[in-house]
This record gives sequence, C-alpha cells and structure tokens, in this order.
Amino acid sequence: MRQRLEWLVVTALLMTPVRVAAGDGPMEKMMQELSVNMARINEGIWREAFDEVAQGAEGIAEHPMPPLLQRLELLAELGTDASRFMKADKALKAAAVAVTEAAARRDLGEVLSRYQVLQQNCVACHTWYRKSAAPARGQTAMDIDHE
Repeated sequence: MRQRLEWLVVTALLMTPVRVAAGDGPMEKMMQELSVNMARINEGIWREAFDEVAQGAEGIAEHPMPPLLQRLELLAELGTDASRFMKADKALKAAAVAVTEAAARRDLGEVLSRYQVLQQNCVACHTWYRKSAAPARGQTAMDIDHE
C-alpha cells in the first residue's frame, strides 16, 4: 500500500508541470473564469439584464487567486514587474466594482462607461503581458493566443 501511495505522489508531481504547461493550471483557469464573466457582462448589457451584469462584474471583482505556490512562482518570474501586475489586478477589481455599482443603479449609460474602463484594463494587462512578461517566462504571443 505504501509503495502504491509513493508511486501516486511521484506520478502527480511529475504530471504537474505538464498540466500547467498544457494551459490548464490555476492561472489559466482563473483567466478562463474572468473571460466567462466578461462575456456574462456583455450578454447582460445586450439584454439590459442588470442582475446578470452585476453577477459577472462581481465574479471579476472577487476572482479567486491562484494557489500560493503558483503566485510566488509567478511573482518571482515577473521580477521587478511583479508590482505592475499586482497594480493591474487591483485596477481590474476596482473597475469591476464600478460596473457592479452602475448595474445596481440600473443605469445602462454608466454600465457601458464603466464596462469600457474594465475592458481597457483587461486589454492593457494582456498587451503588457504579451510584450513583457510572457517572453520572460519563455512564452511567445503565439503560445498565449492558443492557450
């Protein structure tokens, strides 16, 4: 039994880098959830479903963080750019809260205005990551676009 348990632990450890490299690690899952919530906001805007807009924005504002070990690895890889990444995440959350508040007031014009800021935060971070952080992690824009 102990030998089987050891084998399972070793197998899990060996498979972890492959799983993360394949694009389904905690960071990738977090980004997929953010994408789903952005789509939810967008769909809610089109239908003027303010509750759906608020739920999508809340999902972004309260998105879970990757596990501590992966956060530490990411911050180490980002090096001096780590603070920029953390500031971008803080700005993303603030923009999502602003969308949530506008949706609560059922103010479509304000929702659109705040959603534009949220989108700009997402695009700015993605653009920066593709140009600066991804090459430092040994990735190319092609790798990121196809994850």
